[in-house]
Amino acid sequence: MNKATIIDDAITYIRELQKTSEDLSEELHEMEASSEDGGKQMETGADAADEMRECGIKEEVKVTNIDGNKLLIKIVMEKKRGCFTKLIEAMNFLGFEFGETNVTTFKGSMLLSSCLLGKFVDTLMVEQTEELFIEMIRSMKGSSECANNGSL
Repeated sequence: MNKATIIDDAITYIRELQKTSEDLSEELHEMEASSEDGGKQMETGADAADEMRECGIKEEVKVTNIDGNKLLIKIVMEKKRGCFTKLIEAMNFLGFEFGETNVTTFKGSMLLSSCLLGKFVDTLMVEQTEELFIEMIRSMKGSSECANNGSL
């Protein structure tokens, strides 16, 4: 195989991954919509906040520069319907690409840890990125429900 063939195969593979990602995203939105109609109701934001307090869990955002344009993030926030999706969409809009990502929920809280590749990490300081994530979480927390389709 020559370089042109390898690059062509890589482009084809990336397009297939993008299509799969779009399909899965649509499926997730459909599942969220259908779960609103029936099934177990998710806890309210007040219940999640109370559970977090009872367990001594506090909201937190930590950003660490790993190497060049790579950041390691750790976000602890209230578990509310749709907030995770909005957070991910906002990060993608800001030019961050997700690498290894882990999401864990416990007692009304959600822990998101991920390795991010950022287009603008060279110009953004770690503290500024951390503040940006804190502001995004505050804006979601201030909204009555994260599941609506409004912007952050």
